[in-house]
Amino acid sequence: MHVKDKSGLDDVYNFKTFGQSMILLFQMSTSAGWDGVLDGIINEEDCQEPNNEIGYPGNCGSSTIGIAYLLSYLVISFLIVINMYIAVILENYSQATEDVQEGLTDDDYDMYYEIWQQFDPKGTQYIRYDQLSDFLDVLEPPLQIHKPNKYKIVSMDIPICKGDLMFCVDILDALTKDFFARKGNPIEETGELGEVQTRPGETGYEPVSSTLWRQREEYCARLIQNAWRKHKQQRLGGPSEESDDPDTDPRVRQTAVLVESDGFVTKNGHRVVIHSRSPSVTSRTADV
Repeated sequence: MHVKDKSGLDDVYNFKTFGQSMILLFQMSTSAGWDGVLDGIINEEDCQEPNNEIGYPGNCGSSTIGIAYLLSYLVISFLIVINMYIAVILENYSQATEDVQEGLTDDDYDMYYEIWQQFDPKGTQYIRYDQLSDFLDVLEPPLQIHKPNKYKIVSMDIPICKGDLMFCVDILDALTKDFFARKGNPIEETGELGEVQTRPGETGYEPVSSTLWRQREEYCARLIQNAWRKHKQQRLGGPSEESDDPDTDPRVRQTAVLVESDGFVTKNGHRVVIHSRSPSVTSRTADV
């Protein structure tokens, strides 16, 4: 299209070549300068008429063709752009909905690490075992486990490293598995955590026990203490101050962990039942 340079048409932005036409159309697709281009292509007065004798095509525009062409282009391009915006918005909304339905999102993991920094300001990736209960209590849902959470910590069977330290990823892994188990969708491994877990044998990561085994150790220690007190009283010839049945001793009953019975199954295959503070209805054998 050869029209006289006017308003939005000049030596760079015009329809003289295919490349220049594409540049001009791309500019108008953003609704920038379309009125100046329209004024240039409908110019029918201040121009030179075509001369067939010398083969001059002229540089006059056409109101009918110019308006129809530009209007159709703007409508089509705007519809395409709007549809792209809508598609992007719907895709983001769909992704966000799927994340919410799954239960855990990146925001939940970010929240975990933000609160972790309060307990581990030096960034060692470890906290003390005695801090674990407080840490789980101050987490936000859905990873939060309110106090009292002692028996919940035991059932999660979280590894305890050398020096009574708890590893950041071990705790997050246990919380993630516990969450999906509560949702009725238990999982064996969490792929999202696999890339950041410490490799076996790496310096600094030395699991020596777990929350379940620690509870067993405490239970066994109480049994031994109870037996020693009873033996000591018998040697002195006096009446025993302790009960003959460990299950009737509230100090023992509150920390008892029984296995090989109906109850929680840990990731190591242990079946665990936690005694309540009330006496047991049935008698079980403690496998420690």
